[in-house]
Amino acid sequence: MVVLAWRAWFVSWGWACAMVVPTHGLAQAALPEARPRAVIGAEDDAAPWSYADGSGYVNDVVRAAFERSGWLVEFKVMPYARCKALASSGKLLACFSTSKTPALQAQLLYPVHPVFSASNLLVGRADSGLSGCDPARWPRPLRIGRVAGYEYRPAVDALFSQPQIHADDAQSEVNNLRKLQARRIDAALVTVDAVKRLDFIAAQAGVSGTFTTICDFGSEHAYIAFSRRHPVSQRARQAFEAGFEQLRKEGHIAKLQALWRAKLLDRVKAKAH
Repeated sequence: MVVLAWRAWFVSWGWACAMVVPTHGLAQAALPEARPRAVIGAEDDAAPWSYADGSGYVNDVVRAAFERSGWLVEFKVMPYARCKALASSGKLLACFSTSKTPALQAQLLYPVHPVFSASNLLVGRADSGLSGCDPARWPRPLRIGRVAGYEYRPAVDALFSQPQIHADDAQSEVNNLRKLQARRIDAALVTVDAVKRLDFIAAQAGVSGTFTTICDFGSEHAYIAFSRRHPVSQRARQAFEAGFEQLRKEGHIAKLQALWRAKLLDRVKAKAH
């Protein structure tokens, strides 16, 4: 009886083990792999592309592109100079929004597509009678408003080397449009793209006059740039490029642009009330 009881216990225990071990193995196999994480520097003062609170059009594009590739994203909001320096040294995976200059290309990796392309426009009042990009064809010397400290295209810098062109510096494009409507300057430079448009700047300035484009000096691309010294920068750049390409083909980039255009005008209207 004792032998039979021991055998019964052994068989019962063995059956229980047989049931438990495979179940444990299945549980282990079902555990999802950890998603790769990208910690990225976001410029803190480049509205509407990126804001100090971590929001912005570019923030949304970068997050959506990485998520399409299965990555998690964390933004570290900081001044542009620090963001660029940390990415260049390898202490930060990537930084946006960055220009593509020869000096930076030696330190940073750039994806195929920019996150936005902004144009330098010279605008005037509808009755200005000015057109074209050649100052020699303009009927009179001009006082042109620009923003102190802004980086413009080389063609714009060349414009101010002309003796008949006088620079009138202000702290913002909003101030320059106000001066333009008040006839204190003859024309103003604005930087615009598919999200930040002239109607938004005019709404911020609270001006109702109609402005016309005198000259389009062309566009500069802005990118999320990846560190050449960070260990996962190549993988991260490939993940961003693949995700961005999906978003672009699906029309999601255009939808984000339209969403942010409407959001910006709504913000201006809310402040007005």
